[in-house]
Amino acid sequence: MTLTVEEIGKYLGQSIEDIMGRPTGKLVGLTADIKDEVQAIQVARNNGEVYEYSISLVKILNGHPVLLEDWRVEAQDLAKEHDIIKRRSQALELLFKDGDIEETEYNQQRNSYEDINKEIITKREKLAETLKQVETRLEHQIRDLQAALTNNKMLYTASEIDEHTYATVTESIKAGLEIARKEMKDLDNTREHLKTIGSLEAKVTPMPEPTIRPKIPDVVVIKMTEPI
Repeated sequence: MTLTVEEIGKYLGQSIEDIMGRPTGKLVGLTADIKDEVQAIQVARNNGEVYEYSISLVKILNGHPVLLEDWRVEAQDLAKEHDIIKRRSQALELLFKDGDIEETEYNQQRNSYEDINKEIITKREKLAETLKQVETRLEHQIRDLQAALTNNKMLYTASEIDEHTYATVTESIKAGLEIARKEMKDLDNTREHLKTIGSLEAKVTPMPEPTIRPKIPDVVVIKMTEPI
């Protein structure tokens, strides 16, 4: 997606979230080329550190910029690339079957598409390994949040925290659990879709859309995780 300085510059100084609605920091800078097209953005985290993200990870959603995880963008790009090669391969077969293309040219084009498809399969396997790592992170996150929920119940039952504090913290933890579980569902959907990538004759299926989580209340941080 191409974004100009004019299109995204108006959000400088504002907070930015990920696709699940989690705050990631504040948009503090842009890197643009001579065509005024933004190549990257800089986001200041609450810990004071500034991270740079490729503009390919940015999407304008409901009038606000959001950050996509690397694995989401990579999966979408891989699906598009495979669909293009698959459609062209199917068109080539039709042309050859109808006698509209010479056998020599057909074989040359067919071999080219098969080579590209092998590269796509290699990318798919590498992405599958990345998804395993993301899954492990989410499993740990869910486990930590569940432990925090249980711990707060114990503190409340033991009258070590009051009812208002317990209700506020519980709401935040449950919101965090909902997000983590929805992201896990997105991960599973992406993994299932990747299984359809590989055959040039397979039916073309669209990449599943991510589950979008609306803005959530402030979440109590239980455990720090790596930036997306």
